[in-house]
Amino acid sequence: MSRRSSLRRSKYEIYNEILNIIYYQSDLPLTRISRAANLPVDRAKPILLFLLARNLIFEDEDEGLTIYRISPNGVEFLELFKRLKKLTPSDDDLDGTSL
Repeated sequence: MSRRSSLRRSKYEIYNEILNIIYYQSDLPLTRISRAANLPVDRAKPILLFLLARNLIFEDEDEGLTIYRISPNGVEFLELFKRLKKLTPSDDDLDGTSL
């Protein structure tokens, strides 16, 4: 496996990262979320829309600025993702091992 592909995040890891950013920093606009997640704004926006459609986050207005907050479902996603990561080995744990 090349170094580039091993550094690539899955879509679920990106969802988890964005939800964590919103959870810990709260009330963030799109640009702050995209910067914190190391994603371009044009890539972060559809992900936020995806999370909104699944009720994992919600948007609100603050002085004319759209901000995002995590929902109870989003918090549950974070808890479940954390449990799943504990149950599944990482690629580093599998080096030299075939399944």
